Amino acid sequence: MDRKKILVIDDQRSQLRLIKRLLTRMGHTAVTVDSAEEAGLILRWERDFAMIITALKMPWLDGLQFCKEAKRVHPDLKIYAISGFLGGYDPNELAAAGFDGIYQKPIKEALLLEILAAYQATVQGPPTAGSQEP
Repeated sequence: MDRKKILVIDDQRSQLRLIKRLLTRMGHTAVTVDSAEEAGLILRWERDFAMIITALKMPWLDGLQFCKEAKRVHPDLKIYAISGFLGGYDPNELAAAGFDGIYQKPIKEALLLEILAAYQATVQGPPTAGSQEP
């Protein structure tokens, strides 16, 4: 997989450090912020993110509302939710917000690989005529 620039949002700084370390070890660039408000400001100026990984439960602006607002401005941006509290959210509401995937914490390398694989599957598209599947 090509090197990706990924915006990561989580109000738990220990989670940000862990995700950044894992993504960096995988060869990607992780920009980390601890609030959805800060992420919104970054998206106004930087548009070269391949994807966003965001926590759902955060103070002030949560991941659900952030996704709705980000998709309104950047409809093609891939946004993946992570949460330790998925039971507290309506799956239909999460889907309607526009998330490209929803994943249960805890964060581990296998979970990030799953998110990256889901991203890769959405951007590759169907094979073209004459191409061969691996």
